[in-house]
Amino acid sequence: MKSLISYVLLVSLFITQSYADLNKNKIKNINSYEASFTQSIVNSSGKEILYNGNIYIKQPHKIVWKYNVPIEKLVYINNKIVTIIEPDLEQAIISKLEQEINILKLLKDAVKVKDNLYESRLYDRDYFITIVDNQLIQIKYKDEIDNNVTIDFKDIKQNQALPDDIFKFRIPFHFDIIRK
Repeated sequence: MKSLISYVLLVSLFITQSYADLNKNKIKNINSYEASFTQSIVNSSGKEILYNGNIYIKQPHKIVWKYNVPIEKLVYINNKIVTIIEPDLEQAIISKLEQEINILKLLKDAVKVKDNLYESRLYDRDYFITIVDNQLIQIKYKDEIDNNVTIDFKDIKQNQALPDDIFKFRIPFHFDIIRK
């Protein structure tokens, strides 16, 4: 669960804070971001799990990850509160963020590796970030249990109006609620 929250938060905050044209040291503010994603997690034995879904982000700090495959999972982030709704388990997990993710530091410390590929280090973890035409296309890293994580984004829409309803959730009355 910590791994899920860690990468969801890192990617989400990366997108909501800003993109960088790292060659020119310019930062472009993003007011909204919408994309579909495929997330691959490969363990040390080579076993791969694929997740697909959509991400919605609206400034200042509204984020929704909607996982569709292989299971439905909804992750809502509003400021420092994370709510994960798992319909198949009939539960919701509500927690507060403990560690601030300094995305500007991640961007400022990024070093160009080759065309469109940058490397950065944050909290003892290396991230490989692919940016094409000022759009985040991919993030790769090893999580805290040494899984290789790759998140690919497509159908990207930036700075377009997103209705506030996307960021509202309702926990069904019969769901278990776990507070951390």
